[in-house]
Amino acid sequence: MSELFQIIKESSANSISQSPINIFLNLSLALIIGWIYSYVYRITYAGARKDRQLKKEMRSMQYTILLLTVGGALIWIVVADNLVRAFGLAGALSLIRFRTVLHEPINTVKVFIAIILGMSCGLGQYYTAIVGTMFVCLVLGLIYLVVKREKAYKKAHRQVHDSNEEFEN
Repeated sequence: MSELFQIIKESSANSISQSPINIFLNLSLALIIGWIYSYVYRITYAGARKDRQLKKEMRSMQYTILLLTVGGALIWIVVADNLVRAFGLAGALSLIRFRTVLHEPINTVKVFIAIILGMSCGLGQYYTAIVGTMFVCLVLGLIYLVVKREKAYKKAHRQVHDSNEEFEN
């Protein structure tokens, strides 16, 4: 096991200038900024809030904005100051956008992040891949909990509403 950690440490030393703690801090700040921005997006959403399809789209976009902020930070940790990596990443990401039909924006972002994590492994940036994976999984877990809480709230609200209607009749 110690050999594995030594390999990770040696391989990451040459290809990345950030420690795992710096990577985590950068991703944490991106998460906070993304959360604030997605909240402001929700408040300032100009679409018809009563239309169910638009409301669902707004929620999906809110989570997409959050993931894109974290993914954008991860991209620049991987790319750093290497122009060749930047062009390689742009080419790989453009394949997803034009070759893959994904109806939900959040699924497109998940695929983008998977490519970024794979690229960080391919470049030998193991710290970035490990910390980035844990962090993205944390963000996805938080989104899942928020969605689950909203569904439970709606279900409880619907049950109360239905029982009130029965009582009135």
